[in-house]
Amino acid sequence: MNPPDPAQDARLVMLRAAALADAGGTLAAPGAVLVRLGFDPDHPHAGELLAAGDPGTVAAHEAAARALTVDLPRAVLLPALVNAHTHLDLTHVGPRPVDPDDPDGFVTWIGMVRRNRATTEPDISASVRAGAALSLAGGVVAVGDIAGAARGRPTLAPWRALEKSGLTGVSFIEFFALGPGARGVPAQVRALIEDAHGGGAAPVRAGLQPHAPYTVSPAALIRAAELARDGGPGLSVHLAESAPEHRLIARGDGPLRAMLIDLGVWSEQDQAAVGHGQSPVAHAHRALATAPFLAAHVNDASEADIALLASTGTTVAYCPRASEYFGAARVFGPHRYRDMLAAGVRVCLGTDSVINLPAASSDPERDGLSTLDEARLLVRRDGVDPRLALGMATTAGAAALGLDPDRFRLAGSERGAKPVAGLVAVEIAGPARAAGHGALGAVMASDSRPVLLTPGRLLGRTVSCRRE
Repeated sequence: MNPPDPAQDARLVMLRAAALADAGGTLAAPGAVLVRLGFDPDHPHAGELLAAGDPGTVAAHEAAARALTVDLPRAVLLPALVNAHTHLDLTHVGPRPVDPDDPDGFVTWIGMVRRNRATTEPDISASVRAGAALSLAGGVVAVGDIAGAARGRPTLAPWRALEKSGLTGVSFIEFFALGPGARGVPAQVRALIEDAHGGGAAPVRAGLQPHAPYTVSPAALIRAAELARDGGPGLSVHLAESAPEHRLIARGDGPLRAMLIDLGVWSEQDQAAVGHGQSPVAHAHRALATAPFLAAHVNDASEADIALLASTGTTVAYCPRASEYFGAARVFGPHRYRDMLAAGVRVCLGTDSVINLPAASSDPERDGLSTLDEARLLVRRDGVDPRLALGMATTAGAAALGLDPDRFRLAGSERGAKPVAGLVAVEIAGPARAAGHGALGAVMASDSRPVLLTPGRLLGRTVSCRRE
């Protein structure tokens, strides 16, 4: 790396790398970008992309002479990543095992989470901050985070922590609504949403998270959708995640029903709403048709369910490692994300929580919490086109969270300077080929972590992409 020169713009950097790539594929190999970083001290990774392409073309830009040049000859440059579904307030729990062959394992797991999750606002905030740090360490700059209602109490603590974390996106405030009076969104949740939105524009918006069809009545689920449809917050829900959920919705019995009875929240009204042979997606159809939802997981999806998702404009946040963790494919077959895409359903990627990371092979403190690892799983396991996998981890996730997808592309700078959410560098083992999907294929084959580039990392510091 060249030493700084007094004539240089302190925030203007020309990065020369093995290749550039985004959801459209390899843009140049070798490649370069000219970027101005550091406009926003709270988001130093964000900036303005002035040029992207082959090194000669970028060097010819009128501003290149004032830029600090940084060489990353073994790295591919990508846009920063999006994690459309995560639970940062569970970060402190750490990776935990589950028995995917236990038919009641999902319910046992819920009990473990309830016993171990943080319940005070200071502890919740600390866990979210730790999760945000892991996200940034994994190249993620935007999240759809679930602000969990510990002990049934919704809180803005996760939203407040995210506001100061360097991330952007949505903090979905979770609520439960069962019992005779559960026909709408709780007044406390509505007040929290109004409080969060009362301060004007913010890097993290507050959204609504009716937890799941088995913990929120159909009437309350529809009311949440009506609030979102009428210009309110974004909307997310856990949907069609597990075998116990399918059993409760379709048959009206099973371990989830027993758990809810033990918690004292299951009523005759709730019992009357289930047991009609419906899938979870069909059960939630009226709400899904009222406003666009971001539905997390959807491991359980028939042809009819996929058609409903497409017709209602529902986006699916697929969490591949979480699905493997719970052994969803053994119950429902391989996830049908490709069939969803073919039917016109937007599918993006999420990590779920640190809890479901493969503890034997993943260290979040070292590797971060990254949707690149989710994309790599799809490429390696399913043979997915690397462009599609990266798009699910960037532009599709951005659109799902109401962000501008163009900020998560490197292409398009030839039309003039444009905002960019961030850049990550991923070290590869060999040269990136310009033809085909060589650069992205190399990224997906690599185990190197994505490194989010900031002025601090680039000005006189080593940029290392190795897993140590």
